[in-house]
Amino acid sequence: MRTLNIAVVGCGGVSRMHFPGYLAHPQRVRVVAACDVIEERAQEAKAQYGLEWAGSSVEAMIDAGGWDVAAVCTPTPVREQVVAALAAAGKHVYCEKPMADNFAEAERMAAACDAAGVGLAVDQNLRYHYAFDIARSVIAEGRIGRVLTVAHQELMTRQDTGWRIECPRHALAVMGVHWLDGFRWMLGSEAKSIACHTHSSPAIDCAGETDAVAQIAFENGAAVSYVESFSSPVGRAETVVVGERGVLAFGFDAAALYDRGHRGEPLERWANPFAGAGKPESAFKGLDHLLAALEDGTEPPNSGHDNLKTIALLEGAYRSAKENRPVSFDNGLLA
Repeated sequence: MRTLNIAVVGCGGVSRMHFPGYLAHPQRVRVVAACDVIEERAQEAKAQYGLEWAGSSVEAMIDAGGWDVAAVCTPTPVREQVVAALAAAGKHVYCEKPMADNFAEAERMAAACDAAGVGLAVDQNLRYHYAFDIARSVIAEGRIGRVLTVAHQELMTRQDTGWRIECPRHALAVMGVHWLDGFRWMLGSEAKSIACHTHSSPAIDCAGETDAVAQIAFENGAAVSYVESFSSPVGRAETVVVGERGVLAFGFDAAALYDRGHRGEPLERWANPFAGAGKPESAFKGLDHLLAALEDGTEPPNSGHDNLKTIALLEGAYRSAKENRPVSFDNGLLA
């Protein structure tokens, strides 16, 4: 295992998760450069995190050299052109979510990285920051038997600012992409179909949807019911997985296992080390998947190719809502 030099593209809000996550692992990565179209932000990151270089463009950062992998933390609408420039320069890419605004863009990004022979992975950090990965292990061990249904809801009042509120896709693209990916990760299965309805509340200032309801059928027989709201005065994020022999209930902080003999008190409980202050560590974990795959010559579990199926599920949700009909998938991709 060698130490690799990392550059960060985009020094806005989400980068504040990446920088401390990487700096906590100096034996694995060194963050040496950053750029942002608002150069002041890049220079602030340079001063705060002790970087060697900072500037206002990807091209200048590529020319400066001295790094191996780029963490792309830009707004989604410019992500494709950034990834294309990095791939053309032979740089490996660790990309924020959603990987792209739509499936066609995501597919082009994956193809560009393939053509250039560089790695591409996506920071679907809620696989770990939320207790999905714990649930994945419990389910894989057969602790609750075959999964029958999943009931998931995220309710909150969320008023974004800046570029996000101008995008025609909002709540599902901002948070739904996490949950859709989490269902895939937890179940170890791909979607067969989705039926989705979206709404936009006047309580939230944004161009896109604020609320959504979806029903998803998976290839392994599991049925997921998912509710998203950015306009709810009641806050809640929880997932209940009903299996043939038991039930798993979880959120960000922990997961709890119940069976018919343990209805009130859980049979077993697991704290999630990636919750709360562990969020930067969840971002590093995704990057480390990419680095390990580059060393081993394998594909990381959060690869761009894997994430195409998450983006396909997101695209299917929007298509279903627009056309008012269920949408089908073939091996996780739009049929």
